[in-house]
Amino acid sequence: MVPKEIIEEIKSHLDIVEVVSEYINLERVGRYYRALCPFHTETRPSFYVSPDLQRYKCFGCGASGDAIKFVQEMENISFYEALEKLARRVGIDISRYRSEGSEYLKYTSFLKELSREYEKAFWESDDAKNYMRDRGFSNEEIEEFEIGYSPVGSDIPKIVADRLGLSVDDISRFGVVSVSGENVKDIFEGRVVFPIKNESGDVIAFGGRVIGDEEPKYINSRDTKYFSKSRVLFLLDRAKKVIKSVDVAIIVEGYMDAFALHRSELRNSVAVLGTALTSQHASRLSGLTRNVVLAFDSDDAGAKAALRSLSTLLPRGFDILVVRWPQKDADDTLKSFGKEGIEEAIRNAVPYEEFVVENIAKSFDLSKASGLEKFARSIGEWASRIERFGSTVRARALIEKAAEFSGLSPKDMERFVRGEPLDYGETKKFGPEDVILFIFFNNEDLRSEILSIDRDLFSERFREILDSYEQEGDLNRALEKVSNEIGDWVFEVLKDLPHSGNPKKVLSDAVKRLEVAKLKKRLSEIDRMISDADESERRILLKARMDVVRKIKTLERGVNFGGRENGRKCYRSENRKKG
Repeated sequence: MVPKEIIEEIKSHLDIVEVVSEYINLERVGRYYRALCPFHTETRPSFYVSPDLQRYKCFGCGASGDAIKFVQEMENISFYEALEKLARRVGIDISRYRSEGSEYLKYTSFLKELSREYEKAFWESDDAKNYMRDRGFSNEEIEEFEIGYSPVGSDIPKIVADRLGLSVDDISRFGVVSVSGENVKDIFEGRVVFPIKNESGDVIAFGGRVIGDEEPKYINSRDTKYFSKSRVLFLLDRAKKVIKSVDVAIIVEGYMDAFALHRSELRNSVAVLGTALTSQHASRLSGLTRNVVLAFDSDDAGAKAALRSLSTLLPRGFDILVVRWPQKDADDTLKSFGKEGIEEAIRNAVPYEEFVVENIAKSFDLSKASGLEKFARSIGEWASRIERFGSTVRARALIEKAAEFSGLSPKDMERFVRGEPLDYGETKKFGPEDVILFIFFNNEDLRSEILSIDRDLFSERFREILDSYEQEGDLNRALEKVSNEIGDWVFEVLKDLPHSGNPKKVLSDAVKRLEVAKLKKRLSEIDRMISDADESERRILLKARMDVVRKIKTLERGVNFGGRENGRKCYRSENRKKG
């Protein structure tokens, strides 16, 4: 146990601002320093560091402590390991107080020695050397990244354990072997091995890539007390200082892609380890930068992973670009186009809203109203999400890009996205029957509903189309049966009428407008009859007139007529003015 006075001496030589600044970006605010808290998700800084008190405090989640506690929590290590790390920083040796039974010391010592043995085995294996050289790695790069190899039938973990005096029970907890009785199996046998380090530079796990075509191609160490895929970013130990310096992090999907970027001198790159980007990953990065370039694989799986990552990053206020690789991923791009290809792809990364639109559009047929509607609904969900995180400008950019893809105007796309019916009153040459015709041709799910509408509401030309369709059962054959004049009308409507975000609601409104028009025609007929009627007939006609007016008002209530109709403002507009 380290004496209290030694601990206090170590702390007296530390500056908590310098210690914390190695992990997160601090901003000076008066006598304090402020940052986004690395221990919980937030978009406004509530994490404060006091140089006077040599302590930190988050007023959001309540986390607090001194420099030792901060390092302990950030690196998920024991109090002693954090203390020893900081003691080395100030030139104080506390090794004589080290507990030889320390679990973390056993763990890291074993994995460090295991990594060295894997490296030796690599240089003794022609298969391993040829595999990495075929992937473009030089001997210097292999040594730089400490790449190793576990031979088939490897007993390296058992040999290292015996050398260090560790039992089978000890190493069974370290995530690199499977144990059955006295049989200890190296889970990485037959694989090229990559050491995974924490931010202190200690080896805490391995990744392995099989030589050949067996599945799975990649595996990681099992999660342990000191290693979790959801918390660790590969190569962050190398990249964190560069990320802080250039104020941007590049995130890829795996080991080879991370190596490809570092080999291309983009050393601000890290990788997730076979898992989605998590809130823990995002929180760690937020302490280093608020700018991220997602450089996931260019296939469907990579696109889905990127979209999931956006959902994780956006709530934390990141500004995000997305790379579109000319090949499947960074590694393949480096092999095909060299460093210049990598640099060009990163340089041409697009704003995330453009990436969202492009990938959502792939899922729908935008030439059909049903596909356009689903596309708009998905865009609307993303727009709402982006607005919720405080970026109305980016939400607007998303909608404008969606309009560009769909062929709609930005104004109509926004209405579509919001689920609002379009204001057909603004398209003066189209009426409610045109709208119903458009829906009939573009929304198959509403076709039977339109066929059931009272045909007295429709013009003769529309009735002819409906009758022809019922006879033929096919729209194209139905159009062949009607006159050229009617065909021209259909073509004009389909070509020029804008889509609606809610066709069912628009259909209902259009039918009501036709019903209102029919009732108003009836109203005119009653008014003409009243002028020539005797007293008794007039009373009957006035009562009939009141019934018609009541029906008109009931139908007009809540209907979006838009613009002007018959030289008067629509009923909805009049009510709004009165109310």
